[in-house]
Amino acid sequence: MERVKTSLLKSSAEVLVLLPPSYERETSRRYPVLYFLHDGYGDGRTLERRGVASDAIERMRDGRLPEFLVVALDGTGSWFSDFHDGSRKYETLLAGELPRWVETHYRVIPGKKSRGVTGISMGGYGAVKTALKHPDLYASVSALSGALIPFGQDDLARYSFVARYTLRRVFGRSAADNSLDANDVWNILWGLRFERPPFTVELRAGTEDFYGLDGVAAQFGTLLNERGVPTTIILEPGGHDWRYWRRAMMDILAWHGKRFEYD
Repeated sequence: MERVKTSLLKSSAEVLVLLPPSYERETSRRYPVLYFLHDGYGDGRTLERRGVASDAIERMRDGRLPEFLVVALDGTGSWFSDFHDGSRKYETLLAGELPRWVETHYRVIPGKKSRGVTGISMGGYGAVKTALKHPDLYASVSALSGALIPFGQDDLARYSFVARYTLRRVFGRSAADNSLDANDVWNILWGLRFERPPFTVELRAGTEDFYGLDGVAAQFGTLLNERGVPTTIILEPGGHDWRYWRRAMMDILAWHGKRFEYD
């Protein structure tokens, strides 16, 4: 894990950087970069622990997957957002200091066309929300079982205790003083209409998702298309678990790999 000094969190940001197989050998080559945001029970090492990192490197090595860096930010329980009390600013970090740090310390191709973001569940929310609020950052955006749920006060009662706790911890516990509406992806998207596509999106979810996020993906993806964001919706067998996510992440990585610009 790398530690990125920042004033936006209470301590340094921790990131896992997965280097493509040829990185150390081809010292003049530059690569695209994909930012990965983990699920609510994960952390910065999730891709390693769940076998996704080794699967991806193997596919890059044998040519089934093009080569690019993957940068995974540790944001446990953060919804990868700026906290209402100002104590932590994950969205601000994602939108500025982190990509600048990556482009300074690694041989990546700078600019939007070779940069993407993806995430699982809570991280899928963070990926889509950050892209919508900062449309010049990424050319490709995806979410796997993305928690693209409404954040209204009346909606919170429908969610699990853990989801309610983390949402209130991040966006404010007071019904009268919070940033829930400002971070609701539905509210954000309703206020947008793009004349030219800002990026392309893939929303992927399992049809046995315990939280019904397959239906959410279908509905949110439809609205993205209506608002001028080209979106592919893929609903396939699978639950809200790593038995599905490990397999589906290979398709997510391949989708981004086809959309990056390469040197």
